[in-house]
Amino acid sequence: MLGRIIGMLLGLALGGVAYAILTPGGLEGRIPPIPLGAFETLRMFVAAACAGLGVLLFIAALMPKGPSGPSGGKTRRKGGPPVTVDFTADPAPAASHDHGSTHASHAPEAAVVAEAETVALTEPPAAEPVPEPAVDSGAPPGAPGAFAEARRALHDHTRAERWSEAADIVRRLSSLAGDDQERRIAAQDAGDFARAQGLSDQAAEAYDEALSLARQIGDPAALADALTNVGDVAYEEHRLDGAVDAYEEALALRRGLVEAVPSDVGARRALTLALERLADAREDRGHRVRALDLYRESLDISGALASADPVAYGEDLAVTRRRLAELEAKVMV
Repeated sequence: MLGRIIGMLLGLALGGVAYAILTPGGLEGRIPPIPLGAFETLRMFVAAACAGLGVLLFIAALMPKGPSGPSGGKTRRKGGPPVTVDFTADPAPAASHDHGSTHASHAPEAAVVAEAETVALTEPPAAEPVPEPAVDSGAPPGAPGAFAEARRALHDHTRAERWSEAADIVRRLSSLAGDDQERRIAAQDAGDFARAQGLSDQAAEAYDEALSLARQIGDPAALADALTNVGDVAYEEHRLDGAVDAYEEALALRRGLVEAVPSDVGARRALTLALERLADAREDRGHRVRALDLYRESLDISGALASADPVAYGEDLAVTRRRLAELEAKVMV
């Protein structure tokens, strides 16, 4: 947000300079003339260049942010920002939700995209549309099943890219929640939906609400997920200090979860994701040696996971090795 404001101010300032160059006596002489020296004969061209650059800066400040992070297009561990939101899996505290949930990664896992493609390819082309689950079943807010039913409908709408219907459910989802856990999930879903639509400000607000509720609940896994989402938005908005703070707290929680249950494969993989998120943010802050240490720690864990299950974790290991080699090359320069 700060970057956008600065870009708009710079654009307006360049527009003012262009006006002053063209009409040095404008505004009743309150604008002093700007001498151009040897470029006096090019006054019109210089003014047009300033005005054009100002317009470009102003428009760029209003445009939504692209998929690249502060590193200028560097591929993160799980790819770019979300394209499709999958609301099928609730982020249950003890579940290994990092294996496909958008709540624990920068984008949906390949399995989620593949599943969507498989559904689209295997459905009979002439089949009658399946009736959608009713969102308003007459049950009062907080009634058993109302929240889950609404989330199923939200999933159906997002898969079918019916965004207006999905947005309507997102707006009403929190009113159907029966407790703080469901309210946290509703806020997290709202953040995921806004982020998928490129609305980073709305996503940040929803993720902050989910983080506040996660702190009240006190579940370490849910809190780590919420911190990761907050850190992701901060990273995408180039607020590296905020991203590092959120990622460090999330990493501490992930370490604790692994220490509590060392055999939990999902928790160990989530730890590698947390390590590499923090490493990427630290690299962008210029802390390459610290980023190297984090990637090396992730490599040890990823190597053990890939040794036990090469099919599931071999690609993770390859990505970690590649990123580690890139960092080592930069440090050697």
